[in-house]
Amino acid sequence: MIRNRFILALIFIISGILGCSRNKADVPILLLATDANFGTYAGEILRAEGFNAFKTDSLTGANITTAYLRQFDLVILAETKISLQSVRMFKQFVQRGGNLIAFRPDTALAVLFGITSAGGHMAGGYIGIDKTSLQGKGLVGEPLQFHGAADYYVLNGATSVAGLFNNKTSATAFPGVVINQYGKGRTAAFLYNLPKSIVYTRQGNPEFAGIEKDGIPGLRGMDLFADGWLDTSNNTINQADEQMTLLSHCIEEMVKNKKPLPRFWYFPDTLKCLVTLTNDGEFRSENDFEPQFRDVDSMSAGMSLYVLEVNKVSKAWVDKWTARGFEIAGHPDDIKEAGNPGWNRMDSALKARKTEIQTTYGLPMRTNVNHWFVWCGRDADGKQDFAVEAKIEELNGIELDMNYAHYDMKSSQGNYYMGTPGTSQGNFTGSGLVMKYADVKGNIINVYQHVNAVYDQQYNESHDPGGFYNCFKGLADRSLNNEVYSFISIKSHNDEYYFSKIPLMKMLTYANSHNIPVWPASRLLDFVKMKDEASFSGLKWEYNRLTFELKSSLKSSGGLTFMLPVRHGDLKISTIAVNSRKTQFITRKIKGSEYTLVTVAPGKIYEVSVEYH
Repeated sequence: MIRNRFILALIFIISGILGCSRNKADVPILLLATDANFGTYAGEILRAEGFNAFKTDSLTGANITTAYLRQFDLVILAETKISLQSVRMFKQFVQRGGNLIAFRPDTALAVLFGITSAGGHMAGGYIGIDKTSLQGKGLVGEPLQFHGAADYYVLNGATSVAGLFNNKTSATAFPGVVINQYGKGRTAAFLYNLPKSIVYTRQGNPEFAGIEKDGIPGLRGMDLFADGWLDTSNNTINQADEQMTLLSHCIEEMVKNKKPLPRFWYFPDTLKCLVTLTNDGEFRSENDFEPQFRDVDSMSAGMSLYVLEVNKVSKAWVDKWTARGFEIAGHPDDIKEAGNPGWNRMDSALKARKTEIQTTYGLPMRTNVNHWFVWCGRDADGKQDFAVEAKIEELNGIELDMNYAHYDMKSSQGNYYMGTPGTSQGNFTGSGLVMKYADVKGNIINVYQHVNAVYDQQYNESHDPGGFYNCFKGLADRSLNNEVYSFISIKSHNDEYYFSKIPLMKMLTYANSHNIPVWPASRLLDFVKMKDEASFSGLKWEYNRLTFELKSSLKSSGGLTFMLPVRHGDLKISTIAVNSRKTQFITRKIKGSEYTLVTVAPGKIYEVSVEYH
């Protein structure tokens, strides 16, 4: 009897051990990262690209074994030094059929990626994507700028999908992104730290934090882009976003031996562009704002107003317009020390304005624009950090920041050092997407960055109302027609409405005619939070059928859209059922690949079944 019990127990233990490698994780992607080297920011990239079905863990975690890795369709490894034990683990994982993507991998892993170290590295440069590769299809051919070090390797069995360039015209002999087959598995490596580069591209040069660089009085986020930090000839490309799309293509090509992965679409419903409209109230009163608000409202648009003096705007007036969907928030003022803004004063200015808005109007303050766009660059201890202002906002409950604005008039760097004005202006941060800030140490800050590209003062000072309109139209047309997707922010000061009214009405007319919503910033915040919180789980691929749960617990105006590759190998989507009911879907070619798009109402749980035949 005892012997039989012992045998049964032994069988149970062995079955558990063997079953560990057969069981699949609830999500298909494992991100191995910490905040160091901006590793966890890779998760923000995955969310921006809609791959919300992932888990983050640390390489040093006790559960990180070959068997554990094999539960996932794909493992993504952030930049880190690794042990010999980890090297053996990754070799076993890939050799047995695992998929691995790494950012600036340790040289000890070079054999996995089919490369050999050539010694040395490049301190920032460009990558040129091979558009003939599966990973590069639908992407731009112009070399794209990156920040941070890229290590020099030579190919030793790998295939290069992007080469390293010293500048836009001078290619090197070294690869920048490679793919490889190793044993039964597949690998890909970005030979630079992609998440770090994305943060630096979007937020600017961290070494310029708290330093006047552009000669325009007052420290602003724009100072961080001085001295040619970004190649402005690439402004119309959104070069940070293009590199994130390259990662998406690598992910989708790599998991073709596993299962098709669902993603969330960038915009509400199946839109290709969205606009936010804001107004810095400055020293005006509600009587001044009323005509402008009526004009905007008549165009079925919404607007955010950042009030500087609450005694000039009544609660009754605020109630009327918030009921119409407009946003009223505060306009923190620290211009007295704009040349050297300190943590304590900026924190006090924000707290004071937030308290005024809450006390006077009974409203929370969730989005923010500072007077003069003043941007603190040093923490409470005086240490440089290009995201200090975002940290102050996070401490005060601000969730979306709009202080990065395109303004470079009368700069010591030269007019238009941030890029060509008008139709070809583009986004000076290299990105049209709304993503969170990270601090200089790589910690993610729970505040979204939304760049203000279409800025009225820039064009007013150059006496160019046509340029103001064309700046918007260029961004919108590229988003609608050229897949340079952008959430476009327009600033229309009431002080300058004498200048901006005609071009602004043209913008709103154009937006209406092209089905582009115009929202206040708070409404955009609600959508982005909802999209980032939504998740896919329980993905199963059996008998050419993909099933999964889509969970969304936050409400938002505008539908939540998920997308799937139309084809998986030789198979093609035939039907999609949501909660056991067949649903309509559209097919769209996006960045060189075909996807089906399905829109659902946010704030619910859905069971989705997709048949491929």
